[in-house]
Amino acid sequence: MRKCDFIIIGQGLAGSLLAYSLIKRGKRVLVIDNDHKNSATKVAAGLINPVTGHRLNISDGFFDHVKQAKKLYWQIERDLGCSVYRPIKQTRLIKNKGQATYLEQRKSQSPYQNILNELDDTGGWFSDRQEYPFGAIGVSETSVIDTKTLIHCMRIWLQERDALAPVSFDYSRLKSGSNSSSKKVSYHDDEIMIEAEKIVFCEGYQATNNPWLNHLPFKLAKGEVLTVKPNAPINRMLSWGKWLIPLINGDMKLGSNYIWNDQSLETNTATAEIFLNEFRQHTKQQASLSRHEVGIRPSTTQRKPFVGALSNFDHAYCLNGLGSKGCLIAPHYVDLLCENLLKQTPLPKEITQWL
Repeated sequence: MRKCDFIIIGQGLAGSLLAYSLIKRGKRVLVIDNDHKNSATKVAAGLINPVTGHRLNISDGFFDHVKQAKKLYWQIERDLGCSVYRPIKQTRLIKNKGQATYLEQRKSQSPYQNILNELDDTGGWFSDRQEYPFGAIGVSETSVIDTKTLIHCMRIWLQERDALAPVSFDYSRLKSGSNSSSKKVSYHDDEIMIEAEKIVFCEGYQATNNPWLNHLPFKLAKGEVLTVKPNAPINRMLSWGKWLIPLINGDMKLGSNYIWNDQSLETNTATAEIFLNEFRQHTKQQASLSRHEVGIRPSTTQRKPFVGALSNFDHAYCLNGLGSKGCLIAPHYVDLLCENLLKQTPLPKEITQWL
């Protein structure tokens, strides 16, 4: 029987960063993942956006989170020999008088001094001033994480260390210290026989199928994202309620929506047409559709992730519920969980109370 320190279920963003961080701390890890194609990580644009919503609010803890995120993503780039972190310029449309009022308030508040740039007449990226009289604003500290490259390169990195089992996980084959002779967890199926000190579930929205996690107050959100090719180059992110993000190859990501009562993995052709019409309306440019993808975001009703030890399964932990801001906040919660797993550092109640 193979022995390790940690079994990690799921190799999305959370599972990848956790496995990497534990291995870098000298721990033996096995990640079990069947390469699920509709994980939120694979479909996500990977956006780190400092200002969100109609009121132009700075994301909670943004400055601390982004500092920690940059450090981890840069370390991954050096170790894996890939490029995953990319700062980009953002021009955001001010859509109406109410938002213009919020903008004036924000510009006088100190946290926004290095975030919001000068107002212009739409920066030359949106349609004319007559149609959008409140102009547009530059937003600094915007960046994009290439999640597909990160997951792909991390998969290879884990394989090289014999730390990945590319198979489906069968919950019925998992045994804990409470139902086995060992004080550890063990997993045994036709392909794997392993014993570990602890197991961590990082399954994204598929946690709703997990018998020890399916009671948690998830609020899953289906999201659709297009890959499009504009008829003229656009060298920055444009935001108008939807967002348009440039890719390295000249294509762009166009999205996204939130569908709360539908967890199907089917794309909607009407959604694609709506997105493309909005793009044409706001920029007066044309774009052709290259790809239409769907992902399910593992959001939560409390707007806080689920991180920590499970109360209903010995030696089992959870890292889930990162939602649409996963690329920004995942490094922070990965670090908190590593400190808890290795040093028993207490976790904040707000992220453990449901477990």
